[in-house]
Amino acid sequence: MSFLDQMSDVQRSRFESLAEPFTLPRGRMLLRRGEPGGDIFLVRSGTLEVVDTRVSPELILATTKAGELIGELSFLNDAPRAADVRAASEVHVLRWARDDILALTRRDTAFAAEFYTCLARVAADRARLLAEGQSAQGRSRGGGSDAEVAGQEARPISEGVKTDLVRLEGRLRSDPGDQDAAASVRTVLDNLESAVAKLFTSMEAPRADATARAITRELNPYLVRSALAERCLRRPQGVVGTAEILAHILVNHESGDGRLGEILDRWLLDRPTFDAFRRVRADVPAAVVSGLPTHRNRRILVVNAGTGSLVARLGELMASIPTVLTVVDQSRDGLALLEGSLSETRGIELQPVQENLVALATGRARHVFPPQDAVVLHGLLEYLPDRLAISLLRVARDGLAPGGRITATALAPTPDETFVDRLLGWPTLRRTTAGFQRLLAAAGVEGEVTLHGPALLVATGALR
Repeated sequence: MSFLDQMSDVQRSRFESLAEPFTLPRGRMLLRRGEPGGDIFLVRSGTLEVVDTRVSPELILATTKAGELIGELSFLNDAPRAADVRAASEVHVLRWARDDILALTRRDTAFAAEFYTCLARVAADRARLLAEGQSAQGRSRGGGSDAEVAGQEARPISEGVKTDLVRLEGRLRSDPGDQDAAASVRTVLDNLESAVAKLFTSMEAPRADATARAITRELNPYLVRSALAERCLRRPQGVVGTAEILAHILVNHESGDGRLGEILDRWLLDRPTFDAFRRVRADVPAAVVSGLPTHRNRRILVVNAGTGSLVARLGELMASIPTVLTVVDQSRDGLALLEGSLSETRGIELQPVQENLVALATGRARHVFPPQDAVVLHGLLEYLPDRLAISLLRVARDGLAPGGRITATALAPTPDETFVDRLLGWPTLRRTTAGFQRLLAAAGVEGEVTLHGPALLVATGALR
């Protein structure tokens, strides 16, 4: 029976007078998972489909028919939308704003009693059908699928976060300057970071990967409100440290969708991992320049162009002593960013070289470089296993001129690493000071490792 047909004629007439009719073209989304909920919809004609757009190919979970109500659970608990709902054909819909319904129920207790009774029947029917469907699926499979198990692991974390962020965003929309609400958002994110780290401490890789994907899918509508998270989550699979992302981190100015997005972005930019990326530009060039000879021409080899900011900073710090600065990267785009970075620095000859970095690390590079006074390795060791890291350090060692030095960076373990690695899809290898020191020794480099800030390890070394 249609929801409206369950109501008495008098109350139905009052309820329908509050409705806003509209038409939804085929393919248009009515609701999106994670969006703030509250309003109720009813299908007058046409078909809506409940669809899981997080998987490929997308999965149609259910379809609606005329007379069915949509959004009643979000109305009852004021929670975010639990699913994506799309028009499978042209659909004529009635919409009731939550505030209008609540105002009527406060004014008219008779209407309230009948309305909530009908709503409870709809919710009970939905719960019964869902339970029957899950029971049948369990009998047919003999247990839950990997995706279902992962969803069960993720739900206790993601649901609480979504509920809190929806509530806090409502306060921030009313008052963007609400400092208590902003502080509460940061607390929610701090707790999320801790919960994620605890969840994955002892979880095996396949299960952990599936659970991380489930949490990210559930929180995606909120995470992408941050400009940094949005860039991380939409980049091509397997591409790490893209110039666009690094540029946003280095500029260190929060931006995003609305006040909530800005707070999320600021919180992310303040993570130790991203602080380490900024410290590279601030701390590494000074360490390199301090060891350069000043009585003759110099040669510096920088492996990995990054955003070009480190190269630009090197140019700012160097005196006008003639220097050949060779920058090696496998990305044409990365090398293109160097153009103009040293245009006002006298005495520096910039030589961009395109080279496969794995081939370089294994000693199979196409290019041969003259002995260098300094070799800089930054933004690489956090992606290389020990074997390749040692090999790259040996290549750098063998490329040194007498008295030359290596400066290399790595990431240290930090509380945010699980969040960054798994929820933002930015996996890295973390090393302790002692672990980094062992890499240097294995590569035949006599050096010292120091911790800059909470996450950046900087090693300076020479031939043993």
